[in-house]
Order: sequence, then structure tokens, then C-alpha cells
Amino acid sequence: MTTLTASPALAAYEQLAPVYDRFTAGYDHAGWIDGLLRIAHAHGQSGLRVLDVGCGTGKSFAPLLERGYDVWACDISPAMVARARMRPDVDPDRVLVADMRDLPALGPFDLVTCLDDAVNYLLSPADLAAAFASVARVLAPRGTYLFDVNSLATYRAGFAARATFERPLAAAVCRGETTGAIEPGTLCTASIEIAGRRGRRRVSRHVQRHHPEGAIRDALGSAGLACRAVLGQSTGAVLHADADEEVHTKLVYVACLAARTTTREGVSPR
Repeated sequence: MTTLTASPALAAYEQLAPVYDRFTAGYDHAGWIDGLLRIAHAHGQSGLRVLDVGCGTGKSFAPLLERGYDVWACDISPAMVARARMRPDVDPDRVLVADMRDLPALGPFDLVTCLDDAVNYLLSPADLAAAFASVARVLAPRGTYLFDVNSLATYRAGFAARATFERPLAAAVCRGETTGAIEPGTLCTASIEIAGRRGRRRVSRHVQRHHPEGAIRDALGSAGLACRAVLGQSTGAVLHADADEEVHTKLVYVACLAARTTTREGVSPR
């Protein structure tokens, strides 16, 4: 068993869980998942057995269930998992509390997803390497790993100390707390202040690290994974073939086991 340091994501999402679905009510997860599946299929993904890592309340795996996938899911937050287990058509025994750096031995999976910037909660190179190695252990030989990370543009717009915006539906105020310039690799902090009963307010504090593409490619390689593609994503879950950290809100990575990237003749299979 890997010895893991405490993750700030646990405390953050234990606080956010009661309002998370309202907080993200405007997100088109179904349309987003459809677009991501098209990308995965274009890079050779097949098979229906899926593990959704960092599943939250299940909004990321619900469209997969609707499309006939055989879904397992996990999240570090028990409060988020409790809500995910209540999703229609999900087997609650297949939604587990687990740290992405030490996934349970449930594989092999044809597709592993890790969405909604969960990878940015990995705060050190060792965390990143451990998470990718954990995915490599459960990924099928011809499986696909699909994940997203926040861009520099997102951190500068939402995590800088001057950034403040409200989510009226969730009765929440989001405040950036990162002082100084936000450059590649910066550790960023933001808080979400949530209105509670009797005027009480709870604070969900989110600590993330921006991961430059080079760092991600290196960590994938150290885990025995290979990057097949990097796409940009803009508001509305619109995907772009050329990723731009300064323009797009997210970068989407497609990876696979390194052994899959070449045949005996050294030609990438399609």
C-alpha cells in the first residue's frame, strides 16, 4: 500500500458536496461526455468497461450509464460518493471511496476517465506520478485514459486574488486567493463560501497546481503511459484540435499504455 499525504481535496469536497449539483447546474455533462467519447474512439478506444476517477456526485458518469457503459467510479470524498450512489441506474457497490493515487485493483478497464480538473488537486510531481501509475495498473492493454486539467487562462481568471464571482443558485461566492503572478506550475488557491442554515456560512477551500504539458508528459512516461493527443477546451465544452493555455479553459489529454503506441515495426496503431 502506498503511503499517501493528506489531500486538501478531501476537506474541500466534503464541504462542497451538499451544494455541488446546484453549483454545477449549468454544466452540460451529457454533451461534454459525448464529445470526449468521440475523441477517445478516434484514438482507438473500444470496449464498455469504464472507471470514472474523481467522480464527484456522479454527474460525469451518469451519461456513460445512459449510453450503456459498464461503469465503476470512485472519489476521495465520502460525502460526494454518498450522493453519487443515489444516481439512477447505478450499482452503489460500484461507487467507491478511493484516492486516485492508490486505486483499488478492479481492472482491467477499457476506458479510465478523470474529469472536472481532478488532476489539478495532485500538488507534487510525486502525486502526479503516483496517480498515473495507479491508472496504468488498471488500464486494459488497449485501453484509453482520458483526463482534463485547468489552463493558465482559467487560473488567471478564477484563482487570482482579484477574482470574485457568485453562483446564486448554490448561494455561493467564489474568491481567488492566489497572490503574485500565475505562471506555469504555480500553486493556486480559491475559496467557495457557501450559505448555510441560520445565516451560517461554510468555506470550501480549493488548492490546485497548474501542470504544464511537459510535466504531464514526463509523469505519464514514468508511469508507462504515452500521450496520444492534447486538445483545448473552451466554454461550453467545445473541443479544439490545437490546445492553447492562454485561450482555452481546459486541456484534455488522451493517453494509453506506452506498449500500445508502437507495433513491432514501430508504427503507431490506429
